[in-house]
Amino acid sequence: MTTIEAVCGDITTVAADAVVNPAHHALRGSDGGVDHAIHAAAGPTVLLDAVGRYPDGLASGDSGWTTAGDLPARWVLHTVVPHMQEAHGGRRLLEACYRSALELADDLGAHTVAIPLLGAGSLGWNVRDSLAAALDAVAASDLSVDRVLLVTTDDTHRAAESALFQATPLRILQAVRLLHRRGYHRLRARPGMSASGMYWRVSIASTDNDDGDHGYRDPSQVIFYSTGGMTEFAGGQVDATTSPRQAADLILAALPRLEPAADDPGYAQWYEGLMRLAEREHALPVSYADYFDHEQGWEIGWCSGLRYPEPPAVTQRGA
Repeated sequence: MTTIEAVCGDITTVAADAVVNPAHHALRGSDGGVDHAIHAAAGPTVLLDAVGRYPDGLASGDSGWTTAGDLPARWVLHTVVPHMQEAHGGRRLLEACYRSALELADDLGAHTVAIPLLGAGSLGWNVRDSLAAALDAVAASDLSVDRVLLVTTDDTHRAAESALFQATPLRILQAVRLLHRRGYHRLRARPGMSASGMYWRVSIASTDNDDGDHGYRDPSQVIFYSTGGMTEFAGGQVDATTSPRQAADLILAALPRLEPAADDPGYAQWYEGLMRLAEREHALPVSYADYFDHEQGWEIGWCSGLRYPEPPAVTQRGA
């Protein structure tokens, strides 16, 4: 199983089988920043190898490999990351860059991969978007790589740790969205904050189990999760490397009475909008907390002030 962790430091000194280099199309070590630092630390061997293997360079989103020269690694994986203003595919193109590098590492047989935050900095990408793209790429790839080291700086390490911490609740919410797309429209997620304000939590159940007073008729048919439980969810583990599909499988196993009815498209559409906003803001939704004003809607990010409308009323069966 692949693990991912944030490591604050100098990527040229990180011991790994493969080091990812955000490169210019020409692969000449001329893109400044990490690209220049890797070439300077590795010595001329890497440049000579790159010119010999890829005389015409690489296209945006593609990856190629060279030996690592004087670096404490076996390979350098050169990935061409476009400037944000040139990336018409948005964050998906950045995710493709991460995926290209990771799949190449897999093909080479690398067990440990050190990778910087691609595009963050001179190429104009937001740090949080780069982090989200990295985590989504790992979750979407079927990798044999054992460890992915996200190499951060002092300025970006806290954001990386936060993204890894939020990955479990985000994957859970994405799994609910995926199940809605499969027709499980009766599935509901109720996110909120603990009384102390320390933990985000969510309960997941069918509307058929709702007692009409913000509770449940059968607690055995409810999944409860709190960030205090870290990665434990529905009898399994959900973390940054877990795909929404895998988290959805855990939900279905824990709620065996849930049936796909596809009879409340209005709610499914509302939830899609909620998740788009939460993913854009890199923040978790909150529908309840102490001293919470429900009339203003759900909050995207605790105490952020950014609100999303209350969900529509449940469509009655047969309506």
